[in-house]
Amino acid sequence: MSENECPLTAASRLLSRKWSLVIVYYLLFGEKSFTELERLIRGISSKTLSETLTEMVEMGVVERVVDPGPPVRVKYRLTDMGRELRSVIVELSKWSCKWLLKGRGHCEELIPSN
Repeated sequence: MSENECPLTAASRLLSRKWSLVIVYYLLFGEKSFTELERLIRGISSKTLSETLTEMVEMGVVERVVDPGPPVRVKYRLTDMGRELRSVIVELSKWSCKWLLKGRGHCEELIPSN
């Protein structure tokens, strides 16, 4: 199977950025501004957040919504493709809690039900 035909390679290309899954996680709760995401994701630089959001918009996972204002406001929200990552994030979180965090207290269900 060539690299172009492998579904895991395609998914990895989309989700391989360090913060992609974290951004999707926070957007599962609803649309957010750049500043809100920056505050929620401790440790991410403005440059990295901007680059990752741009890439996720280009790939069709996130939608950039501009409210012309005044003042002009930009929000980010998940597309249908992005919302379908919910089950992946839930299962990955469960796996991480079981095998990587092993009951360190951060494993309560944090995924929104919508």
